[in-house]
Amino acid sequence: MSFYNNKKPSAMDELKKRVKENSLGGVYLFWGAEEYTKDFYADKLRKLAKDSPLPEFNYEIFDAETRSVGDFEEATFALPYLWENRVIEIRNLKPKQVTQSDAEEYARIFETLPDYLTVLILLRAGEYGGSKGGSDSAKDDSNDENKPEEKKNGFKTFLKAVEESGLSVEFEPEKGDKLCNWVARHFTSRGAKTEPGLPSFMTSYCGTDMYTLQGEIQKLCDACIGKTITEQDVRAYCCANENHVFFDVATCMVRKDAPGARRILAGVKMTPETVPMAMGFLASNYRLLLLVKAGMDMGKSVAQIATEHKIPTWKVSKAVSSLGNADYATLQEAIAEIAETDAKLKNRRGNAAAALELLVYRICMYGK
Repeated sequence: MSFYNNKKPSAMDELKKRVKENSLGGVYLFWGAEEYTKDFYADKLRKLAKDSPLPEFNYEIFDAETRSVGDFEEATFALPYLWENRVIEIRNLKPKQVTQSDAEEYARIFETLPDYLTVLILLRAGEYGGSKGGSDSAKDDSNDENKPEEKKNGFKTFLKAVEESGLSVEFEPEKGDKLCNWVARHFTSRGAKTEPGLPSFMTSYCGTDMYTLQGEIQKLCDACIGKTITEQDVRAYCCANENHVFFDVATCMVRKDAPGARRILAGVKMTPETVPMAMGFLASNYRLLLLVKAGMDMGKSVAQIATEHKIPTWKVSKAVSSLGNADYATLQEAIAEIAETDAKLKNRRGNAAAALELLVYRICMYGK
């Protein structure tokens, strides 16, 4: 019977299959907004070489910014030393800066990689936005002016070469039941018992970032040894991450997903006191989106924007992945709507939670 029950596998399915079978030769491009799982699988590839007696000979970091494609080809000729596998990790590869000639050279090299060699390219959130069409879109040159930026340089050729010689895998943020199941598995793996519904409560209270959740899970397990972990324990020991929650709300609003925004808000306990705070978080997140969009449109990297404005890199990366096709008018209109609703709540009596829900709906409907 087929591993996939006759269904066409996704790139992630294929990656899991190769990990299970320990068949990881070839080239791998990891990209997308979800950093925790991306790092998890990147470490699995690195361990192919780092588990060797002399990892410094079998694991090589190749800096694409300072070295040539010819240097990379020379690196692929080296044999594993006292081990079965060798890994080369390409870093500082900038999709917008890949020339057509370099891409063709990479493609030629990828085609002849030996079975013992694994090439890893890991792009952080915001460094590459992908193409909804996947590998098929890489083959379609029609309407080139409407395609993503990689169509205008050599990255289209580079991406096609990766897909033909290995895997291009997008790591998307987990959400809903999948994320709750992930939380539950982490508690189980630590031998901890939780009351029903706790994973769902944790994602609403602590946010959906998996690195954050991992830390909070460990904190709870250390504090509640021998007892069933409850919502009260989460409130007592974990950090409420309202800002993260409202960033997720803002992300839904940017993509005009009113039902998604309302589902997230449904998990937040709203009071007349917390609604103004929610307004503040939304306004702050939209200002961040506007600032990051301006920087990206000027050709600045995530690192440059983060450094210039003294913002953590992960926040800038998350903003980039949330922007999608948002334009300045939409972002500015949202900030104006938030300010107007906030002013009304401060000067009039009314149902604050209802006002917030109406605000979300109005912003989601802007331009429709």
